[in-house]
Amino acid sequence: MNLRLLVEISMLLAALGFGAYAIVTRRRQGVPLVDALGLRWRSGSALDLAAGIAIAGLAMAGIYLAEAGLGGIGTAPRTPEQSLGMLALLKMLFTFKEELLMRSLLLTGLLIALRGRAWAAIGLSALAFGCIHLSNPGSTLLSVTNNSLGGVMYGMAFLLSGSLWLPIGLHFAWNFVQGPLLGFPVSGLDSGGLQTIVDHGPVWLTGGIYGPEGGLVGIVFRFLIIAAVLLWTSRREQRLSRPAQQARAVQ
Repeated sequence: MNLRLLVEISMLLAALGFGAYAIVTRRRQGVPLVDALGLRWRSGSALDLAAGIAIAGLAMAGIYLAEAGLGGIGTAPRTPEQSLGMLALLKMLFTFKEELLMRSLLLTGLLIALRGRAWAAIGLSALAFGCIHLSNPGSTLLSVTNNSLGGVMYGMAFLLSGSLWLPIGLHFAWNFVQGPLLGFPVSGLDSGGLQTIVDHGPVWLTGGIYGPEGGLVGIVFRFLIIAAVLLWTSRREQRLSRPAQQARAVQ
């Protein structure tokens, strides 16, 4: 059994184990399954999904412009083997599966097991998320750090928004714009796309064959996304609380 398969199976079992614990606990508390998993579609869910797509899409475009401006990358033409629509569908299905496992199941289970210690739960689930990619081509300590920071990013989006739709939007756009649209490797893997990125390095800056998730530019933009998530969720809470405040004022 190779390392990658071993890591993936271990993470799957951990997610299912903690997820089962979370679901049983929430059900005993009377929480419906769809809410326990963060999948309830509410009036603000479409906005969360769209915001996630916009934030991560703009961030990845920023990474592309920054690396091109620094002379770290070039491009070469390419004919995609699949349509963009099919690639988008595949990325969305993959994103949904990964977010369900890593955030709905693993993170929620850790949060309950750690008695609500959110930062500890986010940190452990983020480290697990980083380690999943450890055996990917071109993986380095910097790429594991970068991917773990991505786990923090998605975990914060999940807990602060109270649902899976914001992290799904972030994760989908991050991968889809990165791979199929711009031509970067996604965690060291080729995703097909409209063009091919020719990396000029240095690897610590651009990530080399691993893609932006293995370089310093990617880390900088991860932090910018986290800041945007904090801003979005704080504004979101203000919007949601305003009708209640107005109702109390009328009373």
